[in-house]
This record gives sequence, C-alpha cells and structure tokens, in this order.
Amino acid sequence: MTAKGVLRRADVSAAGGVLGVELPDWVRSAADVPAVHWPWLAALGAGLLSVDGVRAVAGPAVAEWPSATADEVLDLWIRGFVAALTGLFESGEGTQALEIGRLALTVLAHDSVPTGAELLRAVTLAVIRAGLHETFDRGFGTRDPAEATVALLVEFGAVTSRHRITPLGRWALATIGTRGESLLGVFDDVDEDVTYQLKIVLRHVRPACWRRVVMPASATLGELHEVIQIAFEWDGDHLHGFTIGRHRYGDPHFDFEYDEYKTTLATAFARARKPITYTYDFGDNWRHEITLEKVVEPVATHPVCVGGRGDVPVEDSDEPTWTAFDQAGINTRLARLGEVERDAEAQLREDIETILTDAYGEHEQMTAFLTVLEEEIDFPVPATLLGNPVVVTGLVEDDATVELRARCKGQHAKGLVSFADLEFREETVEAWLHAVYATYLGRPPSALTLPAGWDGLSNWRV
Repeated sequence: MTAKGVLRRADVSAAGGVLGVELPDWVRSAADVPAVHWPWLAALGAGLLSVDGVRAVAGPAVAEWPSATADEVLDLWIRGFVAALTGLFESGEGTQALEIGRLALTVLAHDSVPTGAELLRAVTLAVIRAGLHETFDRGFGTRDPAEATVALLVEFGAVTSRHRITPLGRWALATIGTRGESLLGVFDDVDEDVTYQLKIVLRHVRPACWRRVVMPASATLGELHEVIQIAFEWDGDHLHGFTIGRHRYGDPHFDFEYDEYKTTLATAFARARKPITYTYDFGDNWRHEITLEKVVEPVATHPVCVGGRGDVPVEDSDEPTWTAFDQAGINTRLARLGEVERDAEAQLREDIETILTDAYGEHEQMTAFLTVLEEEIDFPVPATLLGNPVVVTGLVEDDATVELRARCKGQHAKGLVSFADLEFREETVEAWLHAVYATYLGRPPSALTLPAGWDGLSNWRV
C-alpha cells in the first residue's frame, strides 16, 4: 500500500484484471481508477480487508462470510458503501460525506426525479442548502462532484443506470437516517485495552524527521500532545491543535470545537479516514502527521519511543539550529512524565479534600475555595483569557451562579470574568490552585505541575 493507504501502482494492474476493469495507460495508484478504488474502500469498510502496517490482509469478515445471514450481508454492504462514499470526499470523520450521500438519495427518491443536467443541479442545490459545499467541491478536475456522487450510487446498486433509485437504495436511505454516524466506525465499542504504535512525522523538514511511539489506546489526544512535545523537544510555549477531517481538537478555552483531553486515541483513530494532523505554534506552523501503524502487544502502561530518525529544528531560534535525536533521553522524560502526572493527580485530590473540609453544600464549598485562594495567591497576577493577556487583581464569589469570578484589568478584559476561563503561567501557585479549582468543577486541567518551593496547603490541614 502507499503511505495514504491505497493500493500501490505496481498492484493496480493485477487488481484491475481480477475485477475485469480496463485501466488507463498510466496511473499513480488505485485512487486514480474509481472502478478499482471503490471496491477496495468497500472491502476495508466492510471488514473483508484489514491493514497491517503497509500491507493488506484478509479481514475478520472473510471467515464469517460463508455463514452470513441476509441481514449481516446488508450490514457489510452499507458499511462498505459508506466507506467508499467517505473516500470520495476525503472528509475525515465522514459525517459530511455521509450527509451528502443521504441528500443525493433523497433527491433520487422523489416521485418526480429530474434527469441529466437537471438531476446534477438538484443534487448540488441540496448540498449547498445543507452548508456542505466546501466538502462537496473538493476538486474532481473536470468532473462535476454531483456526477461523481451519482456514479458511485450506480456502482453500488443504489441507483439504476437510468438514475432511478432501487429498493437497495431506499433501504440505504432509511438506514443512514436511523443509524447515522455509527456507520462510520464502531464509536460506542472501540477497544481501548490495546496498545497503538504511532508514527509521527514532522512535515516540511529536510532531512526527514520522525518518531515512532507506542502508547495505550485509552490515552487522550491531550496526552499525545504531551508525548509529542517531549519526542520533538518542543518547549510548549505556543498554542497547538489536532485536526481530524474538518474538526479541530485542543484546549476548549481557545475556541477549539472538541476537548483534546476528552477524546481517546481509540476514538480518534476510529473516526479518522486518514492520518491525524497535529500543529504546534500557529505562527511557525510546525505540522506533524500521525499515522496508526498497527496494534501491538502487550498493553503499554506508559508511552515509549521505540524508534525515530532526523534532527529537530530548535523553535524560535534566530538562526537554523537543530537538536539531535536522543531516544534514551526521550524515554527518560516520558517515564518521568507518567510519574509526575500520577503524583500531581494524587496531590490535586488531597488539596481538594483539604479545601472542602467541613464545607457542606455548593455555597459553603465555593466560600472555602475563595478563602484559600485569596490567602495563597499573591494578587495581582498575570493571566490570559482566550489567549489575550490580562491582570487578575482578586476574586469574588458569584452567589447566583455559585462560581468564582476574577477581577481583571487589561485591554482585552475589564471587570469580572469566570475564574475557570483563565490560564496562568505554568509552575506558579496560581496555576496550581486554578487546576485544583478546575478539577473540582469537573474540568480536568491540561497541565499539572507543582510549583517549585511551595509548601502547598499543609497549613490548612487539620
């Protein structure tokens, strides 16, 4: 297979011969020949094929095929159809492609179906009205995307060659409506009790720079961010984010759609239709491409770097300088990361218990937080609100919302703002106590670092 997970050029001819497909004189890969590529995607989606690194092997559905019931065959068909539809539009999680397919089938299911150019215009208009034009118009060269969509429906038997919906097409339309995103992957039953081997490539760097790590599938994207920071020697001084399809994952306080600490690797890769992208420093735009190479044994208890190549550029340097690949050093820091996190989490729980001693009910608990934080934080202190600098001069308790509010001043924020929405410089007392407060609210912080030289809340313990 190619790096993008499609059949390589050397094998396209053999695949075309088996399928009875006449091939053009020259192709880059099977992706250039829909009559070969769509069955390939369908086989992967249905589980008739599986990917093992860069090789395709028989999938679990092959063994079950001889005894499959009619309902089971239909289930394999719809999953294969959806996989091909998603591949047609390369829409990452596939939700947009799935909706485009539903809209096209809806147009074709009408009693009076337009023909020719009018049919293509009707499909296009339905997609535009649904706000999916960016996904729809992804670049088919001279071919109309509506034409490509209808051609795929014909290829899978959902529509006749005369563009009339078939019973199978009507069943597909109803099934997409009832089962929705579950057709894109086993989102409710992803296996997190396994270990993933990931290859992380730093793009647009020469010579090539990459790291290979193994880590639990139950780890979150936020934890993967911490691993990447260590593996590539980044300082963590800039914003970052993950991209899966058209969706962005990161710190929700910085306007990301999804919280990176609430999405596991198992879920992320179940939804991904191509490698996940991680971008660090939106100014210099250090882009990393993350590929799930395989599931390995045994189950990892913590991240480990098992390979790599290439030096890493030093960020924010005036002249090009590089840091050599140091696998042993990376693994030392990865091991320490796990130890520090476990110690910090235990300390967080202890500090919350200390603050809430003899505090009953939400109002008393909030007053207890206010008392401790006002005493321990040396106001005024600098902070950021949605990435903008502010100065926090004190805290007050909001009785109506039962939360702490911070008095701020600065160009981007004046007056009272939610204390939970602020960010403080790492390894400071205010950052730690903010993490304690956020954890109490059920909002796990992105970083846990005990302040150096701070005695903690020992003087508050009875």
